[in-house]
Amino acid sequence: MTDTQQRNTTDGGRTEKLLTVEHEPAADGGQRSILYPPGLSDAESKTNWLAVSSDCLVALEDVQ
Repeated sequence: MTDTQQRNTTDGGRTEKLLTVEHEPAADGGQRSILYPPGLSDAESKTNWLAVSSDCLVALEDVQ
């Protein structure tokens, strides 16, 4: 599954894309999430990413 997180900017009408998240099975049987900036080419997205356990993710609204 792929999801792009967005947030509203202070001007009230626009949204800003923050990160794209892809969820996939992890080697330990859990689930991991791959995070990378939106708008990258395929080659760039293969080198500019961060993998974390999906259990470590929090809702964007919870940290704003």
